[in-house]
Amino acid sequence: DLATKGSGQTPWSRGGDGRLTLKGGVREVVATEMLEALGVPTSKTFSLFETGEALRRNDEPSPTRASVLVRLGHSHVRFGSFQRYAYHEDRKTLRALLDLAIADYAPELCHLGDDAAAAFLRLVIERSARLCAAWMAAGFVHGVLNTDNMNVTGESFDYGPWRFLPVLDPGFTAAYFDHGGLYAYGAQPETVRWNLEQLAIV
Repeated sequence: DLATKGSGQTPWSRGGDGRLTLKGGVREVVATEMLEALGVPTSKTFSLFETGEALRRNDEPSPTRASVLVRLGHSHVRFGSFQRYAYHEDRKTLRALLDLAIADYAPELCHLGDDAAAAFLRLVIERSARLCAAWMAAGFVHGVLNTDNMNVTGESFDYGPWRFLPVLDPGFTAAYFDHGGLYAYGAQPETVRWNLEQLAIV
């Protein structure tokens, strides 16, 4: 699957401009290359180009240069994709999304019929656990590990604020705004478990 980052507003932009700074794009390139070298399942950066726009940001000198990144991954079906349809009580579309995800990302489960959903959840749990273990072994801190930054194929993606540990510190955070340590290095296994519980509730 190919997806863009920085190509503009979408219905999910939450009031933002939907643009990506060039600095942010380069940081994602560095993250994907380093994680792949360390054996962490990750999206790959397909391309990054500067747009010529000037962006205003509160957390870096402005105006700053804009870019668009094209990301390559096995899937961009996020936990949040399921949550959105559940929130709107759109069971028909939710079922269609589940059927699509099973057919495309776990075709070996298609023969299970009504049992396929539970088997798919177990598979997503296994994939997510392997991903989290790979992060921990690499000393990687994702930075914003919400349900919209986890997908059904167990690949790391969407690198905003991220860091590698300078020293072993379970409380180390990557995001300047994470004052409570919600997404700290040592909290990642618990956060991944919580995210999986939200997917299971759907």
